[in-house]
Amino acid sequence: MTIKIKSNVKELMARKEIKIPELSKKTGLPHIAVVNACSEKIEYSGLNILSKIAFAMDVSIKELFDEENLSKKKPISKKMTTGETNISSVTEQLINIIMKMKTNDKDKLLEKYNELKKSPSQISDVSNVTTHLVDLIMTMSLEDRCQLLGDFISYSGQTKRKFSRKEYFRPVPFTVNSKLYHGSTVNISMGGVFIDIKDAKTQFAAGDTIKINLEHPETYQHSNVNGTIVRITKSGIGVCFDESL
Repeated sequence: MTIKIKSNVKELMARKEIKIPELSKKTGLPHIAVVNACSEKIEYSGLNILSKIAFAMDVSIKELFDEENLSKKKPISKKMTTGETNISSVTEQLINIIMKMKTNDKDKLLEKYNELKKSPSQISDVSNVTTHLVDLIMTMSLEDRCQLLGDFISYSGQTKRKFSRKEYFRPVPFTVNSKLYHGSTVNISMGGVFIDIKDAKTQFAAGDTIKINLEHPETYQHSNVNGTIVRITKSGIGVCFDESL
């Protein structure tokens, strides 16, 4: 039997006249954790998060969600299920980068927000742009979030490199969706790698998780590195590592 979790948090908040910033303050949880609990991503919220939300709103944990039986409905394809998981992973990386940005990166963040918003009324106050951008990210498609992740990585203070991006040619095996592939690295940095592989656009999707058996460019030790595909070209894929090398 397949069960889908439906969030009731948003309805409970409306009934009790509580806004997201207020609930975030009451629970001590990050803004994004409350946003996720208000959506279908509540199924990824841990019990500790749900218990704090329930306590703050004076309800039981069970009231925060309903369970829906999907056994008689059209099954969700494996690709769609993977995509749902991946969009959560990409979003988490985006939020982490935004939260760790230094003050001198805020101007670039503000410029990127106004570019994405494409609104006649632009935001000029950097103190609020992080909150605005988090809200905007939650409405974006997986492809747009991956593109934004790649843009942020390029200038984020979080990703100052121990060694600069450089040419690095090595054969590299990797797995995506439990399937083994063989490609070649083209360039590498502390935060990611570009892998040359044919027919990349027909084999992979932005947001796919990837595990690479990679030779470290400084220590030359082989290890398995986890990451996310954030860019796809005719000649290969751009990968963002989950953790810096």
